Amino acid sequence: MFIRRTENNLFTKWWLGVDKFILFSVLALIVFGILIQFAASPYQARRMKFSDEYHFIKNIGVYMWFGLFIMISVSTMKLQSIRKWTIIGFPVLCLMLVATLFFTGAKGATRWINFGVMKIQPSELLKPFFAIAVAMILVRIKDLHKMIKDMEKKNGMDKKRKIFFPIKAVIFTVQCIRKFCSLFSKKEKIKKPMDEYSKLKKRRKNYCLLLCCILGFICAVLIKQPDFGMTITYLVIFFAEILVAGLPWKIFFIFIAMASGIIPFAYKFFPHFFIRINKFLMNDNYQLDKALDAIKESNLLFGGHANNLKTIVPDIHTDFIFAAVIEEFGPILSILLILLFLILIIHILYKLKSKENSFVIFSGIGISSYITFQITYNLISTLGIGPTKGMTLPFISYGGSSFCSSCLAIGIILSLLQDQNLRR
Repeated sequence: MFIRRTENNLFTKWWLGVDKFILFSVLALIVFGILIQFAASPYQARRMKFSDEYHFIKNIGVYMWFGLFIMISVSTMKLQSIRKWTIIGFPVLCLMLVATLFFTGAKGATRWINFGVMKIQPSELLKPFFAIAVAMILVRIKDLHKMIKDMEKKNGMDKKRKIFFPIKAVIFTVQCIRKFCSLFSKKEKIKKPMDEYSKLKKRRKNYCLLLCCILGFICAVLIKQPDFGMTITYLVIFFAEILVAGLPWKIFFIFIAMASGIIPFAYKFFPHFFIRINKFLMNDNYQLDKALDAIKESNLLFGGHANNLKTIVPDIHTDFIFAAVIEEFGPILSILLILLFLILIIHILYKLKSKENSFVIFSGIGISSYITFQITYNLISTLGIGPTKGMTLPFISYGGSSFCSSCLAIGIILSLLQDQNLRR
């Protein structure tokens, strides 16, 4: 069956415009993920005493069709529709994220909402919406910053004398103290009418504060759960987009300073995080030790079953799925899987490079950065290079929220990379 370019229907427009390399690469990863779950998840079902050893396989089948439906549907959307759905979905998922704090958790964390027939992890589904929301705000900040700079250049305000940095820091500190003291002053403040330049600067400042509030709110809830792996993931999205946006370094370092205290704060005041870090430093992790033993004893081509890893590692179908891949298929095929992920990410970044729309670039970078981070950290933790943090391997690890979130992210990427003229 051939598709003619002259045909004017939704499927033809979608097929001619969709990035087929990304589409078929993701489909290949999904098929590979199902195959490895057939090998790993029955052991977990027996361990958890389910009556049906294919309990997780059946769930994966439901997640797969639902995730594919989401991916294809979202990939047909226009940019304006993605923005509208983000405005609706982002606050709803934020409320669901807060609601997780009132549910009974598992393994010391409250990350899921139980609807009876299924559990949803809002923090997973929120990631792509967060990337788009940050991109939308950054586009406004960048436009305002450009308008401010043009106005300064036009009025000769950009030719300011450079001040030595320590002196500038002292001046800034004095200004902050004066502003703080003015809050307690009894003198009536005379409000001067704001000119256009001041209005633009105030709007830019308000958008920056909005970004800080959104990031701070999400990180606070995630730390409370606690889920520090997800907290770092959101920080990766945020800083990747900030860096690509080309905002002034002053703004960038302010955000860096705000986020830099999260890890030492968590280590000091949260026992869950403290135990994880200490176990890693003391090399005391049962699952990790067994996974590394299986990796060491596997054959190059056909893996190895000397340790029968799937029967002794509780999280083999989720966090340690890559160890199961090595045990089943050997290091060579496992490296090919990593290469497929790597080529997929490079391809997405290469396609984004040719785009001129700032919203497309920021959103694409935010989504691809967190997918890259998830892949990297899952491999790092499986190989014992970093502490385990419950980071799933996209499209391979078991998990409905994770799988649907990854499909949603790829659907958005496919929509961003399509030629918008084909959809008119």
